[in-house]
Amino acid sequence: MDIEIIKNLANMARVDMNEAEMKEIGDSFGPILAYVGQIQEVSDTGDAPYEEVADEPINVMREDVVINKGGDYTEKV
Repeated sequence: MDIEIIKNLANMARVDMNEAEMKEIGDSFGPILAYVGQIQEVSDTGDAPYEEVADEPINVMREDVVINKGGDYTEKV
C-alpha cells in the first residue's frame, strides 16, 4: 500500500505515525487485502443455501410461557 494513502488514513483517523510505522502498516495491508479478496470471491458465487430463505421472515423470539403459579411472587395485603 502506498505511503501517501497511509498518511491520508492516519490523518483522517487523527493518528500520529512516523515513517517506519507507516511502512510497517503498508507491508501488513497487502496480505490482509488479499485475504479479504479471497472472502469476496467465495461470497460472490451465489451458491450459498442461505440465500434461498433470506426473504422469508424468521421469528427469533421464543414464545412467552408462564411457568409460575399466580400469587407466588406477590404479598398478601
